[in-house]
Amino acid sequence: MNIQMRDISHKNFQSAQQLIEQNGEAYFNDSLQDIQQALQNLYGEQEISLQQLSATFRRGDLISRLQ
Repeated sequence: MNIQMRDISHKNFQSAQQLIEQNGEAYFNDSLQDIQQALQNLYGEQEISLQQLSATFRRGDLISRLQ
């Protein structure tokens, strides 16, 4: 569909839903790789504790890296 999330409406929702049903696993795996890369950019190769991960989400560091 090549559209942004904000552009999804009742007019194209069914098409978007079908794409997710067909490609959901690939989208999930791609997203997982993006998150892993962003965390590696933030923390390098060091072990990330749950407290660090929680703080990363709270501060929005990860979201800003993914955008």
